[in-house]
Amino acid sequence: MVERRLITTDCHIAPPHSLVDELPESYRQYFPRLEDREDGKYVIRPESAVMAMMGRGAAMGMKVEDDPPALARAAVGNVCAEAVPSFDAAEQLADLERDGVHGAVLIGRISVFDGGTPADVDAAYCELVNDWQLDTWGAYLDRVAPGIYLPFKDVAASVKELERCAAKGMRPALLPDGIHAQPYHLPEWEPLWEAASGLGVPITMHVGGLRNPPGTERSVYPGMAYVGWYNQCVGMGETLGWLTFSGVFERYPNLHVVMTEGYAAWLSFAIQFFDHHWTDSRFGSLSNLTHGPATAKLDAPPSYYLKRQAHATFMWDPLAIRNREVTGLDCLLWGNDYPHNEGSFPYSQEWVDKQFSGVPDDEIDQMVRGNAARIFDIKI
Repeated sequence: MVERRLITTDCHIAPPHSLVDELPESYRQYFPRLEDREDGKYVIRPESAVMAMMGRGAAMGMKVEDDPPALARAAVGNVCAEAVPSFDAAEQLADLERDGVHGAVLIGRISVFDGGTPADVDAAYCELVNDWQLDTWGAYLDRVAPGIYLPFKDVAASVKELERCAAKGMRPALLPDGIHAQPYHLPEWEPLWEAASGLGVPITMHVGGLRNPPGTERSVYPGMAYVGWYNQCVGMGETLGWLTFSGVFERYPNLHVVMTEGYAAWLSFAIQFFDHHWTDSRFGSLSNLTHGPATAKLDAPPSYYLKRQAHATFMWDPLAIRNREVTGLDCLLWGNDYPHNEGSFPYSQEWVDKQFSGVPDDEIDQMVRGNAARIFDIKI
């Protein structure tokens, strides 16, 4: 087996829960935090997030050992037994290197669990966490790309925070992969696309955004975790469709959007599907009453923009690798989903060796290192 130098485009980190104590007291209720009780420390989570993920009972708190390793595991969550997450950057990099990973895109907040957090409160939280990331990882910006928390309820505030953090070397910007109440085809997002493109900051959209209308009840059924994740993954094609057909990619050719941890095989079908129907005059001439407004004027087929500016990451996706003749290599990036149980850590070398079997070495290197190095400016 060849030992490769890898860059993971999907490395999960989180600030200490105690960081929230630096916010005004009235702000803290909206974010996970620590609470001291007679019998020890407890992690308290906003009830909206708890209800979406764990049920109401967990809102009462989860007891955690009062030592750095335990606090780090509790902050990140869903940690596999082999991983040793840490709030110390050097220790965290050492743990990644056990997996052959020498560079990483660092991803914090990924999902939309809106408990009514006021926009100004969220902006204060994002600024606090981004400053913590710079303090923690600032000495390693050649090897890591710390994702910028954006207060995405307020586009103007998001642009301001993007500009502030990009000036200090942070990248990419983090957004949910979908927001039901504020989809990315709306004109109100335009200032953010313009700013990210002008600054050369890629946007990472991690799987986990909410596409269902608020208040929609989800039925419980056998296999719902598998089906739900599948729907989330292929739903990323919807997001890329918004950005393509609304003309965002056309207007901002330097804007790169990375769909993270949603696999990548669906991308080849999206390219085929969008191109086929875009060039089919019978479909394009159908009534707007049934098929919505016409697309923005595009100077090239949808595949042109998707291959140029859209990317998808995967841990295990042999089908995406086989379909690279359709997508091109530039679209495909690897990640190990550290330190989560569903990820490949600490067996990434074996996973890479098996799924890339028969692929030329230079193409493997491009997908597991080179593309990430180029898009996220990681120098390994």
